[in-house]
Amino acid sequence: MITYGAIVLMLIGNLFYAYRCIFQTREYIEQYGFGEGSAIMTRLVGTFAAGFAIVLAIALLTSIEGAWLLFAYGAIQAIVGAVVCYWTIHSHWGSVKGIKTSAEGYLAPAIIAVLNIVVLATGKDLLFITQS
Repeated sequence: MITYGAIVLMLIGNLFYAYRCIFQTREYIEQYGFGEGSAIMTRLVGTFAAGFAIVLAIALLTSIEGAWLLFAYGAIQAIVGAVVCYWTIHSHWGSVKGIKTSAEGYLAPAIIAVLNIVVLATGKDLLFITQS
């Protein structure tokens, strides 16, 4: 049950960011002061979140059996995202005039990383099936 709960939380989180980046682009850009030129990259990030959410939904509707690589990728990508965002916020880029930084930039991917790791740990019997 913990495994599926963590997957649902990741699905919801990714859908939230996908929606914000793709369909509320202007509001998202204004919230953080990214500037008009960031629309393409903001929406691109939204497509990654949407893609992961769609794959998670498919996994929930079919089976997570043998799908360890999906969650390993999710954990690795989210860890890299958290580290890079933390590093960026605490560098020159985090103090650019007009930019409104937030710990959300590294906390959200850190939470997604933890949830992926929870799925890998609690769902290992389903995820790591060996062929006999």
